[in-house]
Amino acid sequence: MTNKLNIEKLSSQAEALGHNQSSLAKALGVSRETVSQWFKQEKYPRPDKLLKLARLLELTFSELVIKLPAPNEPVVAFRKKGAHKITPEYVEQARDMGRILETLVPYLPFDDLAQPATLRKPVNEYEYVHKAARRVREEVGVHEAEEIHFDKLIDFFGRLHAVLIPVLWEHKDKHENALHIHLPESLTTWIYLNLDCKLHDFKFWMSHELGHVLAPQLQGDDGEDFAEAFAGALLVPRELAEKEYARLSRLPVVGAQVNRIKEVAERLVISPVTVYMEINKFAAWSNQPALEFDIHGANANFNKSFKPVSEILFGTKEPSASRYVACAREYFNSPFFDILGTYLKTHRKSASFVQSILNIPFLDAQNVYEELCHAAK
Repeated sequence: MTNKLNIEKLSSQAEALGHNQSSLAKALGVSRETVSQWFKQEKYPRPDKLLKLARLLELTFSELVIKLPAPNEPVVAFRKKGAHKITPEYVEQARDMGRILETLVPYLPFDDLAQPATLRKPVNEYEYVHKAARRVREEVGVHEAEEIHFDKLIDFFGRLHAVLIPVLWEHKDKHENALHIHLPESLTTWIYLNLDCKLHDFKFWMSHELGHVLAPQLQGDDGEDFAEAFAGALLVPRELAEKEYARLSRLPVVGAQVNRIKEVAERLVISPVTVYMEINKFAAWSNQPALEFDIHGANANFNKSFKPVSEILFGTKEPSASRYVACAREYFNSPFFDILGTYLKTHRKSASFVQSILNIPFLDAQNVYEELCHAAK
């Protein structure tokens, strides 16, 4: 790992304690030019000066220093539930999962000579994002007003050599709806999709992850913002947003407008909030007044009509290991459990390997392990 100073934190804490660059230099026994170079990220403090700087500013190492992944370090992105905080420890755990996934790369059934097409210079601008989303809709054969069915999304992930990994994470201490791991060295992408999510949310998160796959060079907040914008544009194209904006503008009362948004959401199998936000993005882009009513109450009631994907697929939230493993092949066209089973047998790995790669309790991992090893014989 390479490190850099958290300049935002450094500056704010120094100001709060009444320090400027000159006073910091004096207190630390270095020149003002050296401190200036630290603030400009031109130099990094030596260990003894870094320790003194942290003590002087009353900061912990993790507050003062940002750890940067090495060039071939797994790149991770989370799609979280609500406002749950992602801790550095959890990020490192996800990177550990990525390092384990790297061992499965030789078993992937992809053409080593084929390079999946991604966006060359992705930017989070309204017109560009909709152009990129329109291209995907055209490639999967879906017109502007039509729903994108799950099989179309799954097929497109396959074209991009992205490996889908369905997981059941509801009653563990986990809060992510999806975990995206890109392995730069092998140019492979692995996407954990939580099946314990409502159907319409699941579609948005799949679309969100597709945005990540198409723009692997965008990371951190830039990557999240692009993926979020891409998902909305893919599910609610600009042309549809324009038509619905005109239609809503003609409706006389808010209740009728809310009902219309719910009708569109139900037809597209997405949330009313997504429809509402995409219509307002169109309004902002075309310099027209935004919709200003509150959609969240209607959205909460709408959500109650949908079951979690796990219940739809299995009829229960706790399927047997055989049904769970089979769903990856049957519903997600994923080679994950096939190659995992091969790897387990070839390298004589134990259930703890399954536990680490899926981040699940050991008992669940043992059941999956037995299913995979039995199937691999």
